[in-house]
Amino acid sequence: MSENYAGLALTEALERLRRAGKNPQVAVTCAPRRREQAEGTLRVLRYDARADVLTVARFIDPMESIR
Repeated sequence: MSENYAGLALTEALERLRRAGKNPQVAVTCAPRRREQAEGTLRVLRYDARADVLTVARFIDPMESIR
């Protein structure tokens, strides 16, 4: 059974994968209306183990949205 990385911050997912001996590529994607925004936390949408690729997008975390 493979571990689910969806929702993890990119840094946490990379740490876990590296401990497992993986060094995945990171593919950043975003919604069209957010293309110019750089705020938020990069979080994992999915991990493709066969291609060893993490797909991530920026999310406004609850604490950041109160600012």
